[in-house]
Amino acid sequence: MNSVLIKNGTIIHADSQSIADILIQGETITSIGENLVLPSSTRIIDATGKLIFPGIIDPHTHMGIPIKSGFSADNFASGSRSALHGGVTTILDFTVLERDQTLMESLELRKNLARESVCDVGLHINITRFDPDILKEIPVLIKAGFSSFKVFTTYKESHMMLDYEQIEVIARIIAAHNGVLMVHAEDDGVISAAMSPYLEELETAPRFHPLGRPAEAEVVAVRRLGGISARSGCTMYIVHLNTAAGLKIATLYPNLKLETCPHYLLLNDGVYDQEDGHMYVASPPLRKKADQEALWQGLIDGHIDTIGSDHCPFCLEDKARNIPFQEIPNGMGGVETLFPVLLAKFLDQGLDLCLLTRLTSKQPAEIFGISSRKGSINPQMDADLLIVDPHNVKTDWEGTLHTHLDWNAYSGLPAIFPEMVFRRGEIVALQDKGLRPTSGVILGSRSRNQE
Repeated sequence: MNSVLIKNGTIIHADSQSIADILIQGETITSIGENLVLPSSTRIIDATGKLIFPGIIDPHTHMGIPIKSGFSADNFASGSRSALHGGVTTILDFTVLERDQTLMESLELRKNLARESVCDVGLHINITRFDPDILKEIPVLIKAGFSSFKVFTTYKESHMMLDYEQIEVIARIIAAHNGVLMVHAEDDGVISAAMSPYLEELETAPRFHPLGRPAEAEVVAVRRLGGISARSGCTMYIVHLNTAAGLKIATLYPNLKLETCPHYLLLNDGVYDQEDGHMYVASPPLRKKADQEALWQGLIDGHIDTIGSDHCPFCLEDKARNIPFQEIPNGMGGVETLFPVLLAKFLDQGLDLCLLTRLTSKQPAEIFGISSRKGSINPQMDADLLIVDPHNVKTDWEGTLHTHLDWNAYSGLPAIFPEMVFRRGEIVALQDKGLRPTSGVILGSRSRNQE
């Protein structure tokens, strides 16, 4: 069994920092401390002056999914390689439910695609159709280890939307079996009313995108969903929260878990007036600077639980210019930059690095049922961790990324990329060096907790 000792690094736990040695044997952290007894032939890595974080868990990615008339630009192979170089050792992606397909069939198809991944993969189950057979599958899937499900309160035109009454039925079933219900929370009625003035004008300017999907859409949806969570007792996870008003409403409901994304923290709707403004079209849209400030305060106050990339990337040729803004494919890349740009921001602002660990490792692991193996640096945990030089801040990093993308939303922002990334004890990424990591594993949340 291979063994590695990481010496003298500063470990960034969820609630404290400590300088200690970490002994890894095989896929597992076996001990942490000083003067550890080492197996013969242990490789020693000196991390003096470096920070050591748990492997990042990105709870929200979309690898190779159908969008509009094409697919997102990164598949599991390229997207997971990109993820590792940004310190993301586990991604939680989504199934795609096709017409007449069962939930289990959609899961098996997605698992087969995910076998190309070189980081570990968990899968959320998308429910975009409401019928009795679908409802019967939910307890079966939870028992099999797949306990998180996602519904949409919009995208009626794409046959993805469920109404609030249907969502409440699903929430009660999930609550009865201790699962988690994720929701894309934009109210379709609000969006339809806001879009109506633009339907015949065929507006092409990206600045109309946030006008057609206003902040009120999130407020209405979060209020309705909060009521459902309170009545059903269901743990409900609001994906990509993006408005100050939505955050204020969400904090009234204890069963709501909240995710935001780097683009809502670091960018605002001013980018839609740029020459490449169409590339920033994502749903929900980017918001005002006041919303950014409220989201940052929500992180600091502990109201927001996770940060996910919502990685749904498109190349320049995928987003045509001068087409009606409603037809622009929605999404941006971000799995490789999630941690590096946030770490640089946290250090620049003097924010608590333990908070960053909570948001990007510990709390996603707890919410989605993989905390017995992932999300922290402790004995008997998977040896998923990052070694980072906090002084190695870069602004000219875009050409070094490992994604298929030829455009990046965060270009020019300061970023600190990991020097070394371990995934279950294997060194899977080294800064400025190409490696060929072995395949990741597909996680069933319940089954992993029982290991």
